[in-house]
Amino acid sequence: MEWLDRYDFVVAAFVAGIAASLACGLGALPLAIRRFNFEKKVGLGYAFAAGLMFSASVYNLLLPAFTLGQDSASQLWPVVKTLGGMAAGAWFLWWIERTVTPEQLQSGFLGSLGGRTGALVFLAMTFHSIPEGIAVGVGYGSETHLAQGQGFGHYIALAIGIHNIPEGLAVALPMRLRGMSLWKAAALATVTSLPQPLAAVPASLAVWLFEPLMLPFLGFAAGAMMYLVLMELIPEALESHGRAETAWLFLAGFGLMGLVQVGL
Repeated sequence: MEWLDRYDFVVAAFVAGIAASLACGLGALPLAIRRFNFEKKVGLGYAFAAGLMFSASVYNLLLPAFTLGQDSASQLWPVVKTLGGMAAGAWFLWWIERTVTPEQLQSGFLGSLGGRTGALVFLAMTFHSIPEGIAVGVGYGSETHLAQGQGFGHYIALAIGIHNIPEGLAVALPMRLRGMSLWKAAALATVTSLPQPLAAVPASLAVWLFEPLMLPFLGFAAGAMMYLVLMELIPEALESHGRAETAWLFLAGFGLMGLVQVGL
């Protein structure tokens, strides 16, 4: 079993990716509250989820990316790479929004996900899980290949896992609004994060290839998330609730995620 011991970091990266994926399904659990009136309060749910997601993008993706670049000879270049990835993530969602027709978003499997917003959220979360999985794989692989301190992979995986919880809430909300069962919504939320363990394995084995790309990958995930919040979730909340209610719920979600991040 020497080969298993030799590649235990690959197993650890895959298991961590699976755990992070399951965390996404946990985001649907608040929707189990029986008194939650989805038709009347879904806008407030979007505002709260938007705050959670925006905060998670800042605390769990952008700040770690900036921190990882502090040891660079030029501290400006890592920031530029991260912000470049952030712009690419936002552009990717913009491209999807304009490439996939409204009819495609509201018919077939995509239509069952909660209309246009639900389909866009599902697609966005699925694609942006790939760079998150790469970040997890690089985190574990770098402990072996780049002599990074032990626990670095755990830190990245934990940050991504926490980040996945509000993603799961955002994915499940439109599905529940369309009458989908809680467990099916939670399962589909988990599916959006399955690219993470699949991407973590090759990234952990080829750190030399993926490590230079980790900062833009983290920026990509953050950019896609923040674009989704600003262009889809906030407008959805404002359609059914006032600006003050939307702002307060957004800030509540943002603050809660910040407290969770600091507490951990």
